[in-house]
Amino acid sequence: MYNANSFQLFFFNPFTRDRRPVPSHWMAYDQRMAFSCAPTSTSCVLFTVSYVTLSYITIKTCSPNDKVWNTFVFKNLLPRNYNTFEQIVFSNGVFYCLTNTGCLSLFDSSLNSWNVILGQLPKRPGSNGCFMTEHQGEIFLIYMYSYMKPTVLKLDLTSFNWTERTSLGGLTIYASALSSESRAEQKKPSGIRNCLCLSVYHGFKRTCIYHKVDEESKICFKWKIHDPYENIWITPPLNLLDLPLFE
Repeated sequence: MYNANSFQLFFFNPFTRDRRPVPSHWMAYDQRMAFSCAPTSTSCVLFTVSYVTLSYITIKTCSPNDKVWNTFVFKNLLPRNYNTFEQIVFSNGVFYCLTNTGCLSLFDSSLNSWNVILGQLPKRPGSNGCFMTEHQGEIFLIYMYSYMKPTVLKLDLTSFNWTERTSLGGLTIYASALSSESRAEQKKPSGIRNCLCLSVYHGFKRTCIYHKVDEESKICFKWKIHDPYENIWITPPLNLLDLPLFE
């Protein structure tokens, strides 16, 4: 969580009310952060792209309870139509960073290296937003459109090209502007599978779209008016109902 007045950052568990401090850092309104694993782990790495100029990109990392951020400066090899990093996802030691123009960059947290993939750009004409998520080492990208069904792409980790998918293989993806979660096939008859549950923001109206990838079906649930960055998907603990939050 972030306090824009004091620049204070901290991890917060809404179920246990536990807080873990992070060094202060100024963040832009649309700046993204991601972390590698549970902040209770000593190996947890918090990552952000903090500053971009025409010549250089500044990366910052830290771990919970650190006093200062680690700073890394790299030459900017992004295409000049870059505007901002729209999505950041961690998988197998690497932070995958996607720009608003569809350019992918990788930060290896063990080597502290930064690589820009100047290959196929997945940005689709007419798209009004995208979400990226990870499941068991595989990277998925979803593009949203106003008047057509979402497009699902999967990253080839060898060629770093994106291929379109017509099925999720039983996977269900829950996505919003700040976080995305994925779940494998639920075997119960009433289980959700091959679905996209997308938290979408259109002007001053927020909608949750339930879309079956392998079928022509879509259900929209209207939510209350909210800032697009105030809602996230999180995974609750298995003992959720036993926690003080529900007493």
